Amino acid sequence: TVYVELPDVEALAKKIGASPTSTKPDGISPFYTIPIIQDDTTGAVVSDSAALAAYLDKTYPSSGPVLIPTGTMTLQLAFADAVNDAFNHLRLPLFYSDMVVTMNDRTTVYMREKFSKLEAPEGEEREKLWTLTRENLGKMNRWFEGSVGEFVLGSEPCFADTAICEFLWFTRRVVGEESEEWKDIASWNDGRWGRYVENFKLYEKIL
Repeated sequence: TVYVELPDVEALAKKIGASPTSTKPDGISPFYTIPIIQDDTTGAVVSDSAALAAYLDKTYPSSGPVLIPTGTMTLQLAFADAVNDAFNHLRLPLFYSDMVVTMNDRTTVYMREKFSKLEAPEGEEREKLWTLTRENLGKMNRWFEGSVGEFVLGSEPCFADTAICEFLWFTRRVVGEESEEWKDIASWNDGRWGRYVENFKLYEKIL
């Protein structure tokens, strides 16, 4: 695993031949994101989370759960998009304003320049964010009604589960595991979201 400062992502991606994953706000310039896999065994360089999952399934099928079982790609991508849409309200006001103080110096400078006018929400404004978050998690909880197992496809995680866990893990990281805000989230919907993170601990190992 190689850690990359945010301002260095584009240069590194170009250096190793990774494809852009989207475009910048101008709609033309390529935009590069992490994670990226550079597989020394096969020589492959893969970017974009869904493409990474598909690559791992095909190239290393015995390394863990199948992330995108045959015939589920379209539905899983739609599910992941729905999860991202449900939490976009937190990304700028909470994640980028609160998280920036925990980053390394180069990335902190980069983020402050990019979001210089952004301030962390406080008081009633912050409460509104968490109220909406609880409502959205409640809707997601209903998606699981009648299903068997803790994950989207049952007893083992798939790609769609990573979209949920990404938000939960990131939130815990930003607000702090001992914060009341995280403890609230972990307890909502009979503790489903706290269990979600716990169930993913097996896959948090850094290689």
